[in-house]
Amino acid sequence: MGRKILFIAIVFALFAGCSNKLNLLAPYKEMVSVYGLLDQDDPIHYIRIERVFEGEGNAYTFASNPDSVYFNHGDLKVTLERWKNGYQISVDQPASSVKEIVLTDTLLTASTGIFSANERVFKTNHRLYANDSMAVYKLVIHNNKTGKEFTAQTGLIGAFQLLAPSTPFNYLQSNYQPSFKMNIVPGNGGQVTCVYNSPANSGVCSLDMQLIYTDNNGGSNAQKTATIGLGTLYPSPSTPSMGGSREDFTYIGTSLLAQIANTIPVDPNTTRNLNYVQFVLSAGGVDVALYNQVNSSTSLSQSKANYTNINGGVGVFSCRHQIVMQRAVSDIALDTLAANKQTCKLRFLNHLNVLPPCN
Repeated sequence: MGRKILFIAIVFALFAGCSNKLNLLAPYKEMVSVYGLLDQDDPIHYIRIERVFEGEGNAYTFASNPDSVYFNHGDLKVTLERWKNGYQISVDQPASSVKEIVLTDTLLTASTGIFSANERVFKTNHRLYANDSMAVYKLVIHNNKTGKEFTAQTGLIGAFQLLAPSTPFNYLQSNYQPSFKMNIVPGNGGQVTCVYNSPANSGVCSLDMQLIYTDNNGGSNAQKTATIGLGTLYPSPSTPSMGGSREDFTYIGTSLLAQIANTIPVDPNTTRNLNYVQFVLSAGGVDVALYNQVNSSTSLSQSKANYTNINGGVGVFSCRHQIVMQRAVSDIALDTLAANKQTCKLRFLNHLNVLPPCN
């Protein structure tokens, strides 16, 4: 940015009679910064709305001043409307005459840092529709002082399920049972494939495996969770709002052992039992997928790429959802975890509840 400003100043200086002064502060334009993700299973929904500010002085000083970052109480009316086929419809279940959800202006206390610890957000505990992927929720931010409005809209993540995680080709077998004990770490380059159908309104899906285990230390037992990321995919249906793209996450057993060894801390005074695993499939809306991709991208351009779906503002208003599938772990997987040279230092007990030697 510094080079760009310098270049403009030099060009201006080449013309006689032209001022080479560059006013970095453009005329004031009212804008907002918005971040909100709706999840139909969440009991409470928060929308963060902040001022977009500029001024002469230190930006860190502005950020630490709540009056620079947040609107005052009562400045904004924030509502959620529900629309389908061009018509505004009820937000209640069962349907009523109520066609908007009014969010409450709320102060939350955050950890201290660059920004003010008193964060103003807008909150509602109104239940969202979970079974209508064709309707959209419209966010309306109305400035009560200036009359300016900012809007955005999103659908909700449609119904979806993680199909059976198993070894290749076995997930299609008609006799597959949910109680099947998985070998999560097949040897000899063995792979595990987790298949799902992309849900409606999704733009990105990620899968995590969570190992639920117990630490045994001198008679004191504590249940712990270790989370292993298995990847992120961007579904590719012909019409993103419809979903239905068949996708899969595939990992190699030996690679998972290395990830487990790097995630769980070593404790020579503790033995461990692996109780079960669960797969957590998370889906994010199309707009939040674009927001993350564009805003984290690198470019040779001097202008930083930016994506927003906020009309008249910046940020993102979208949706998210996740499902969890729990699986028991096979005896052979327990024995591999306990004895493998990468993970034996973690002191997991095998399926006989014995600690094998670490070679």
